[in-house]
Amino acid sequence: MSIKLVAIDIDGTLINSNHQLTEKTIEVIKQKSAEGMKIVICSGRPLVGMLDVVNQLGLTTDQDYIISYNGALAVNAATHQPFVEHSLTYDDLASLHQLSLDVNAHYHYADLEAIYTPHRRINPYSVHEVTLTGMPLEHLPFEEVNKDNSICKLMFIDPEEEITRIMDEIPEQFYEQYNIVRSAPFFLEFLNKDASKGLTLKNLADKLGIDASEVMAIGDNENDISMLEYAGVGVAMGNATEKTKEYAQKITLSNDEDGVAYALENFTN
Repeated sequence: MSIKLVAIDIDGTLINSNHQLTEKTIEVIKQKSAEGMKIVICSGRPLVGMLDVVNQLGLTTDQDYIISYNGALAVNAATHQPFVEHSLTYDDLASLHQLSLDVNAHYHYADLEAIYTPHRRINPYSVHEVTLTGMPLEHLPFEEVNKDNSICKLMFIDPEEEITRIMDEIPEQFYEQYNIVRSAPFFLEFLNKDASKGLTLKNLADKLGIDASEVMAIGDNENDISMLEYAGVGVAMGNATEKTKEYAQKITLSNDEDGVAYALENFTN
């Protein structure tokens, strides 16, 4: 059965190590889209941090869709009207703030407008996230948070060995209450339990009347596993983590070798 819908991650997948789209990748995606294949960019980034990539690929019509915040928000590409929205509440923030103190973790979180840090000394991983996404960064002490604010995701942000330690120290109840995904060695993300790339991709495929067997997903990191599991064809990048590769049916070239273009040309028929 041929592929009708392809979900593609951005960082480590669609863009190369210089954080750029190559001409080859742009050309192949535009060609597949023109042939009627539905191409959906599906990232942990906030929506605003995805728009430059989406625009370069020409995926901006009212027949196109964007999945952001690891599935917490999905919108129509032309109108930015949400069709999936799974957020965290102030009570979630309070609980995760206390957890950060208990396990000695730094964190920041995001809504639709900005990234917020409670730490007076700005963490370099927050700077990294801002550089990637183009979102503004605000210092906001926990005590001053607007309790009515809707939060897209919260991220523990520490060196790789610290995140590994923290994951072991998080009580099981948090894994039951939230979708917790490691999106990079130094990022551990907490999302609404209903928010994942896989679940939101399924929501979109159902909306479009496309069966899972007609869906391909391409990614490189552990936050991509849920969509690789859902899709009829799960593709891991050559540079993907070993854990991510375990969930893939196909392995393509790396993000520095136009791995997405290779997958689209070789795995979609």
